Amino acid sequence: MSDERPVFGCHQVPTASGALRPDEPIMWLSCVAGADVTRIAVTGEVDLSNAHLITELVTTAVAASAPLVVIDLSEVSFFGAYGTSALVLAQRTLARHGRRLVLHRPSPVVRRVLGVTGTLTAFEVVDRPALPAVDGTPARPVVPTRSGS
Repeated sequence: MSDERPVFGCHQVPTASGALRPDEPIMWLSCVAGADVTRIAVTGEVDLSNAHLITELVTTAVAASAPLVVIDLSEVSFFGAYGTSALVLAQRTLARHGRRLVLHRPSPVVRRVLGVTGTLTAFEVVDRPALPAVDGTPARPVVPTRSGS
């Protein structure tokens, strides 16, 4: 048995039609830990198969000394209920350690799911490109806007 780990894109997986397609990830995570802020970016689809990775990454970020964790959700194209659970768990974990969580520019699908589940108001959300101050100043509250305004 080989100790090599599979590399995404190198394997073929069957589709519903029986054709083969490259095995590609559906979600990408990146993390940059600084002294004042840890920035996590989530891209792609957040579902049952991968939402736990967000929680695990935030748990790892607790080891860093940054008082603020910002999760950029602007490039999320699908967001299931497990994504909501992952963010709630992340917020609880950070709060237990005296840290702050801010959701940065949640995509329309993320905003919709969090709104429908009634959890959107439980988070600090920043829609503008600039990130919030680290000194404890709260991010501005979410203000629903109409498309095109």
